[in-house]
Amino acid sequence: VGEDSKLIYDLADQGGEMLALRYDLTVPFARYCAMNKISNIKRYHIAKVYRRDNPSIARGRLREFYQCDFDIAGQYDAMMPDAECVKIVQEILSGVNVGKFVVKVNHRMILDGIFEVCGVKEDMFRTICSSVDKLDKSPWEEVRKEMVDEKGLDEESADKIGE
Repeated sequence: VGEDSKLIYDLADQGGEMLALRYDLTVPFARYCAMNKISNIKRYHIAKVYRRDNPSIARGRLREFYQCDFDIAGQYDAMMPDAECVKIVQEILSGVNVGKFVVKVNHRMILDGIFEVCGVKEDMFRTICSSVDKLDKSPWEEVRKEMVDEKGLDEESADKIGE
């Protein structure tokens, strides 16, 4: 019984049988795949879910809301499911006309590949990654300075990362 179980609505029907309202879409999907021995599947699902939580409309926390999942389970060519997920997000946001948007991808293998191409030694990947993660909050000049002055990355590699 985890922390999430406190958020599940437990009910009893007229005969006293215990029931629960759907908390999310992921667990039933995983159960379905396991019970039916499904090894590869791609699907989307939109349905209402319910949380026994303190609602706060201002914070977007509601007791009843629609959840949209798209799932890719199984083994596929490397990186293809990731690319498909980015494409789906782009199609959804374009389709509902949210205006101009940027999809940001944070994937360790892509970042490692960029570092390798830029000449970062493999044993420095993690430390340089922690600097690059600061780009959302700090200007490039500060991140570059940290990589070169504090972490010992050569200037040429840092400049290639910045391109």
